[in-house]
Amino acid sequence: MNVQKGLTIVMTSVLALSIAAPALSVSAQSNTTTKEVTAKATTKAKVDHLTAEQQKSLIEVAGFDNVKQFTGFYTNLRRAVAQNNKEAVAKRINYPLSVYSNSKKRSILDQKQFIAEYDKIMTTEVKKALANQRLDKLFIRDQGVMVGNGEIWMAILDNKLGVYTINQQIHQ
Repeated sequence: MNVQKGLTIVMTSVLALSIAAPALSVSAQSNTTTKEVTAKATTKAKVDHLTAEQQKSLIEVAGFDNVKQFTGFYTNLRRAVAQNNKEAVAKRINYPLSVYSNSKKRSILDQKQFIAEYDKIMTTEVKKALANQRLDKLFIRDQGVMVGNGEIWMAILDNKLGVYTINQQIHQ
């Protein structure tokens, strides 16, 4: 088989892989291995942006003024939690914060209390839910935006964007 024909087969296969058939192999056709090409073609890129429908819902359903209002807040919240910056996270909370754990609700009344109880409130599971949340998978409704399986809820309350509920019981 000539080089150009082999290259054409490989390129056609890569195109087919990226469109529909992740397990497709052209080894028999081109007498070469395509494991590396197949692995690259079937690795899905992590989407980390809001869909057009989500952007519309943020404004029309959840009541945000604009998309940047949410994305800026969300990015800063994720960064503050990842860096364990208790003060920065505390500034992004709507008080009183409702924390649900062991089927009980308790209220965190202010920043001082939140910072003092940060490690009890921001459990590993809550932090993981935020860290692993893809923007295109956020749940948006009239009550705000849900992270993970409900570990964190955020919304605009009393004209302030912030986290208003943390659910720890989801993993218990």
